[in-house]
Amino acid sequence: MSSTKSIHKSWLNVLFDDQRVVVGFLTLWTVLSSVVCYYIMLVDDSAFLSFGPNDRTVLFGVKLDSWFKWWVVAIYTFVSTSIAAFASDSVLPWITNTIQDHKTKYIPYPPWMCILIIQLFTIYAVIMSVIGLFVALSQIDFMFIRLLADLIVNHVTTLYFVREKIVDPTLYRQNQKNDADSEMQTLCENQPSTATESSV
Repeated sequence: MSSTKSIHKSWLNVLFDDQRVVVGFLTLWTVLSSVVCYYIMLVDDSAFLSFGPNDRTVLFGVKLDSWFKWWVVAIYTFVSTSIAAFASDSVLPWITNTIQDHKTKYIPYPPWMCILIIQLFTIYAVIMSVIGLFVALSQIDFMFIRLLADLIVNHVTTLYFVREKIVDPTLYRQNQKNDADSEMQTLCENQPSTATESSV
């Protein structure tokens, strides 16, 4: 029984701690899902598999039956996806690491400005995600354009994030352990005071 638990624990540790394994599984699942969906749409002669202008492709009730319409949508898709990818890589980490992280005590803007930034970003994200979803599901070439824009922007932003980082797996694991121990110590220190305050 204990050996089974240790095996489960070791697998969970690998899945949580080694992102290469997780991404490998995700890639395999993506390829499998894509092949199955492609086969289904190919058999059904789906308009989604079309490239370029097509009488059967309709976006918001408009047929994309000319190169002018197709290029307008294609350019919009590339620009909009690039903006969304950059916003996601710049604003979301700020919200997570600066606003939501309890360890961060200092913020660069007053609370009302932080709320305004997050609310405006939420409005942008909801509206653009709906438009982007309709565009991506209209035809496969627009999905490829979205993917290309995402990959380009994510490549640039990732290089920016890792520009001053040092590759050292041993020190990385040690820092992770130290952060976890520090987090646990902070929780233990705060728990008695919280209990005392609630009893009073």
